[in-house]
Amino acid sequence: MEWLYGEHGDQVYQPGFLKEQTKAITAWCEEQGISLNAKAKTKLLDTKYWVKLRNLLATATQIMSDVGTDETDDFNAFRKAVNAAIKARKIKLGVTEKNAILNAVSWYDEKAKKVIAKKHKLTGADVADLTTHLGCAAEDLADFGWYRQTDGSYLTYESTSDLRDAESVPLKDSIHRYFLAEVKPHVEEAWINLDSVKIGYEISFNKYFYRHKPLRSLEEVTQDILALEEKADGLIADILGVEVATKLEPAE
Repeated sequence: MEWLYGEHGDQVYQPGFLKEQTKAITAWCEEQGISLNAKAKTKLLDTKYWVKLRNLLATATQIMSDVGTDETDDFNAFRKAVNAAIKARKIKLGVTEKNAILNAVSWYDEKAKKVIAKKHKLTGADVADLTTHLGCAAEDLADFGWYRQTDGSYLTYESTSDLRDAESVPLKDSIHRYFLAEVKPHVEEAWINLDSVKIGYEISFNKYFYRHKPLRSLEEVTQDILALEEKADGLIADILGVEVATKLEPAE
């Protein structure tokens, strides 16, 4: 899309123009080693999609004029300011569109403040239900991503997909015990996403289904090789119309 706009400018927004460039676009993508699936190609040639992105850029520029361009390490405050600007201008944005704007001007920084997913106000009964679901005590909720605050509420944080990891825990072991022993000492801020846990079995096909077949003896292999050589000599003789003068014999 960047190349197309650089080549043709605002012509890309004219109805039918992109369709006319199909061959040129395909050729350029092949030269660059870019492989487009059917869905991506359809979006690339869709004028309405281009116009939608242009309008989204215009909306983002309006929001920027209200929020400013100063960098901050507090994404929570930045997101709050963006939401306030959207509300003040009465802009209608879907979740996907708003996230596209936020993601375009933000990046991961391990030194930045944690990004809050949600603040939960739980009653005693809610906490009891949560601990029952997670199979832990109330003081261990942080190991499952629920962090108690001084006002009694709980915070859950956004996770970073690039930092997610999976562990294979023995079926007879406790996930929480394994986490405390094998994960927490190395990644202090890690937590267990119990809802993503899958229980299954790892079956070793070699162990249960493989049957060893003894190798043939050297004598058997030698006889097969000699027989094949003899056949090969006979085939060559037939092709050339001559007789084979010698016959291979196994060495003693």
